[in-house]
Amino acid sequence: MKKLMMFVMLAIFFVCNFALPQVSAQLADGTHSIKYQVNKPESNSVSIANDYFLKPAKVTLKNGTATVQITLKNSAWITKFQPPGGATVVNEDKAADTRTVQFTVKDLTKPVVTSMKIDIDDINYHHEYSVSLVFDAASGGSTTTASDSKTTNAPTNSSESHVPNPQTSDVTPYLLIVALVGSAFLLYRKKIQTKTEGQ
Repeated sequence: MKKLMMFVMLAIFFVCNFALPQVSAQLADGTHSIKYQVNKPESNSVSIANDYFLKPAKVTLKNGTATVQITLKNSAWITKFQPPGGATVVNEDKAADTRTVQFTVKDLTKPVVTSMKIDIDDINYHHEYSVSLVFDAASGGSTTTASDSKTTNAPTNSSESHVPNPQTSDVTPYLLIVALVGSAFLLYRKKIQTKTEGQ
C-alpha cells in the first residue's frame, strides 16, 4: 500500500510540475515599468540597500536584451554601483540627491548580482557589499512599443489610453498541494488502522 501511495504522489508531482503547461508572462519588445527588489546576494531576503532605490525600474526590451534604468536615492552615499558589464549615469539630480543609472541585462528572470559601496562620512560608515537585483517580469504592465510611440493627429481621451493589465496564469500548483495533503491523510489513517488492528 505504501509503495502504491508513493507512486501516486510521484505521478501527481510530475504531472503538476512538468506535464501541465504553465503560462508565464513574456515581455514583448518595448518599454516596460517593472517592479524589482534588492535582496541579499544568493538569498530571498530583502537587503537593507533596498531602501536606496526608487521603484519601479524602466526596462526597454529589444531582441531579447533588456536595457534597465533604475534610480538611486541618497545618491551621494552610493559611491559605487557596478552591475555586470558596468552602468552609466543617464540623469543626476543633486538637489533631490538622486541618480538614474542604466545597464544591460541578458535575462530578467535571473538575479543580477551588483557590487555597491556606501560612504556616509557624517557617521564614519564606509562599507562595500554585493546585492541581488531581482526583477518581477510578470509586473511589466505598462508598455510602449515602437508603433505606440508614433504620434497621430487624432485627439485622445485619457480614458481611452488606459489599457488594463492582461490576466496571467497563477503558477501555484493547487492540485499538487491538495494531492499531497490527501495522501498524507490517507497514510496517517492507514497507520492508525494498522496500530488498532495490532492491539
